Amino acid sequence: MVYQTRSERHQKRVTFDKKFDKKTVLSLVGTGLVVAPTTAALFPQESYAEEYQVAESEASYLINQISGSAQQIADSNDLYASVMIAQALLESGNGSSSLSSSPTYNLFGVKAYGQEPSIWLSTQEYIDGEFETMNEPFRVYGSYEESLQDHAAVLTSSSYSSGAPNYQGAWKSQTSGYTDATAFLTGRYATDPDYGQKLNSLIEAYNLTQFDTPAQPSDYTYTETSYETTDSVESQESVSEEATTSASSGNTTYTVQQGDTLWDIAQNQGVSLDELMANNGLSDELVTIGQQLTI
Repeated sequence: MVYQTRSERHQKRVTFDKKFDKKTVLSLVGTGLVVAPTTAALFPQESYAEEYQVAESEASYLINQISGSAQQIADSNDLYASVMIAQALLESGNGSSSLSSSPTYNLFGVKAYGQEPSIWLSTQEYIDGEFETMNEPFRVYGSYEESLQDHAAVLTSSSYSSGAPNYQGAWKSQTSGYTDATAFLTGRYATDPDYGQKLNSLIEAYNLTQFDTPAQPSDYTYTETSYETTDSVESQESVSEEATTSASSGNTTYTVQQGDTLWDIAQNQGVSLDELMANNGLSDELVTIGQQLTI
């Protein structure tokens, strides 16, 4: 059974858009199995094992893309970055849904209201015990960062009628750990009784608590098995060595290093993420080692 997720302003349910296939459905409704060490034993067919390997690869890719922004946004909003990233993985099918990809960047299936930028998609929604197919408007964001910012706004919002916070029980200051936050969200943010357990499984499998501390000068690079860190002093020296100034144009260029994210580069160079993307004609936050960026 697929359960709907909801908030006071953002009523939304699991969306099956044109890009959803068997792999995505498996990763959505079987998240606990995706991250379990014995997954292959549960699905002996070779094709199923391959599907799950792809799902884990997609999860790793999405974590690399959003972890820097999620850490900054969560820290400034009294939230757990680990929970935020796990929710993004769960609700976007490990980032494989077309809604969560460029150019919409909608990680959480948020529907559009009023004059917000939107895209209409065919979706199946579970209503009164059965699925109904309908076209619904979904919010369009300019980047993953905007989607994460909007999600943080939902978790820190207050009730229009009572003025009481909707999800205060998921805030860092009101909990002793991320498991308290995931337990609070279960039955409130999401009706799925296993919602918290699925988030906890993702957090544990991908060591997402690494991002629950305030951002440090060191660079963090996620891989499927470990996190690689570089000393903050060495990182700063590398930035200084790789940043050069063009005398003719006055523009500063930066060479992308291993472990860099577009968010980190923007912060280190003193520019906004949107400005950095615009200067280099980027439509998403993906960068490659050795790429030259104009600051």
